[in-house]
Amino acid sequence: MIHLFNHYGTHIDGPLHFNPNGSSLDHLALNHFLYEKPFLMDVPKQPGQKIEPHDLEEKATYISQADLLLIRTGFWKIRESSPDVYEKNGPAVSSCCAQYLRDRFPNLKAIALDFVSLASYSDTTDGDLSHQHMLGMYKNGFICIIEDVNMKNIPSGFLKKAAAIPLFLEGIDSSPVTMWAEF
Repeated sequence: MIHLFNHYGTHIDGPLHFNPNGSSLDHLALNHFLYEKPFLMDVPKQPGQKIEPHDLEEKATYISQADLLLIRTGFWKIRESSPDVYEKNGPAVSSCCAQYLRDRFPNLKAIALDFVSLASYSDTTDGDLSHQHMLGMYKNGFICIIEDVNMKNIPSGFLKKAAAIPLFLEGIDSSPVTMWAEF
């Protein structure tokens, strides 16, 4: 038996996470975790601030070509100096932004974030809605969410390729991942 918390290191949320009708990670095709056109963009944010659609619009042309969107807020810098703030009051992706990503970018298989969760514990209501939009509760299809990713030394722009391989355990909704990127 293996028991892991959802937010244990770099991890991926699949469709079943926040969507009772979604697929578990072990039912997704392997190619859903392999990315041929990853794009990394910087969106600086402070504790509790949300990523909104206007933060992404300037790079929308690039995002539309990507299959993985990596968003680097710089929040990783406080991981060691303020672990409580890092864990409990990180940035978040607003529910409006989650819906924007789902509606505008059909090529995205996943987004990756340099903070603990798509949702900030400072606003769990909007965070739950963000997860539901991303993971297909209100519209067919989904965008997986890769959280707590170290993007420290990766250049902005398109990367050559990337992968985020979860543990393939039966019925699992989220899992730690082995993640790498080539740039």
